Amino acid sequence: MNSRKRQVMVAAHALFVEKGYAATSIQDILDASHISKGTFYNYFSSKSELLINILEDIKTETKKQRLSVLSGRQASDLIGFSDQLVITMEVNKRNNLFILFQGVFASEEEELKQLVKRHYLEELKWIQSRIIELYGKKVKPYSLDLSLIFLGSVQQMIHLFMVTKSESIELKEIIAYGLRRMDGTIADVQSSEDILVGEWFFDKCFPEIALSKEHKRKNILERINVMQQGASPKQKELLGFLQNEIKVTKPRAAVIEAVLGVIDGREDLADLVIDYLHE
Repeated sequence: MNSRKRQVMVAAHALFVEKGYAATSIQDILDASHISKGTFYNYFSSKSELLINILEDIKTETKKQRLSVLSGRQASDLIGFSDQLVITMEVNKRNNLFILFQGVFASEEEELKQLVKRHYLEELKWIQSRIIELYGKKVKPYSLDLSLIFLGSVQQMIHLFMVTKSESIELKEIIAYGLRRMDGTIADVQSSEDILVGEWFFDKCFPEIALSKEHKRKNILERINVMQQGASPKQKELLGFLQNEIKVTKPRAAVIEAVLGVIDGREDLADLVIDYLHE
């Protein structure tokens, strides 16, 4: 990314946290980043587009770090999942994501509000997919319910210790406790077949997610085709394997991530694949 553009994003990010999105003017951003209005509009068409870039940057950082944490581990590794959650929360905290979201909902910009809602849904869908990878296909019908129960308990415990400041408990301990409770919860919902939300929730209420996923899949396949041109025989073989795996109905995330790790010039492709697998 252009260093001057990055400078504008960093300055605006700080202002949005300090003053709030709605209260921050473009002139405030110009003054803080020491650029002209013309330079600003070379990079962003509006203040909202600037914020969208900041949020996308945070999302990309989160996905890259989650992939890195799981590198060399099985997708079913509970400690790996715990580490991914810790990384996610640390990235969110460092970037004051909650404050940015509050600023969006205090504004009158519906597009931004929808973007924040989509962020929540994508993160929940990622948790749902990881719950299935951790506990197997047997939990798939209850996976969204289990995700909500797990997240709710972890978030409430974090909130309790933040509000009371009575004890200092490591985030990993809280997550580990939540995961230990999952075994009993899974046994209970399976025996009772008690489903409140159901795995179909996203498909029924947000059919555009499926359309978005197909578009992303096509982008990945096109990118692989480009990379295969001029690649070595070994790299072509790896890219071909990756291409076939992406085409199947249920691609194996752990296998794909392992293959990605040995593909040359994989950075752009990895971004597309991570976004596709964990949507």
